[in-house]
Amino acid sequence: MSEDTTPELGVLAVEALDLLTAAVRDVPADRWDDPSILQDWTVRELVAHATGSATRIIVLAEDGELWDGPSEPSDWMYDSPADQLSALGIRLREALPTADLDAPRKSPQGEVPLRRALLFPIADLALHTWDLRQSLGEPIELPDDLLTLSEGLVHSVPEQLLRRPGAFGPEQPAPAGCSRTTKLLAFLGRPVSPSA
Repeated sequence: MSEDTTPELGVLAVEALDLLTAAVRDVPADRWDDPSILQDWTVRELVAHATGSATRIIVLAEDGELWDGPSEPSDWMYDSPADQLSALGIRLREALPTADLDAPRKSPQGEVPLRRALLFPIADLALHTWDLRQSLGEPIELPDDLLTLSEGLVHSVPEQLLRRPGAFGPEQPAPAGCSRTTKLLAFLGRPVSPSA
């Protein structure tokens, strides 16, 4: 994905975080320990992982100290996940106006401009919002701008890096005539409804 096609990356980061926060606020109290659509994760663990991704966005924007590897759910459990995400949203809105999108940041690909380092965690929030809604039986379509960002990112990753443990599973069948969101999530190994 071209780095210079994302002039509104801050807007996308806020949109993705707000989308996730709204989904987390909608989790019924008795559903937190239900299985999610992601193998081996409960709804609570899915939200915790996504909270780690949200935190990564803020730490990148603030030029803070990043941790190595993916966000493990056990590291990001909170008594009130929605309140934690809301607090992260405030920090993000405070950090963005002074964030230099061309400043170097640490990433799994080495040192890259902030605008590039933000792409994966922003897409991760959007995709995990879909996962959460799907886990609750409330399928959604991703907003066009976040969907376009996610599609561009996913299709720029070599297959051997995309399909590996801790990343994405084997592509699933997508129903004929399905939406772009459904097509993308099926490509990423998510189970999708035949009627999607």
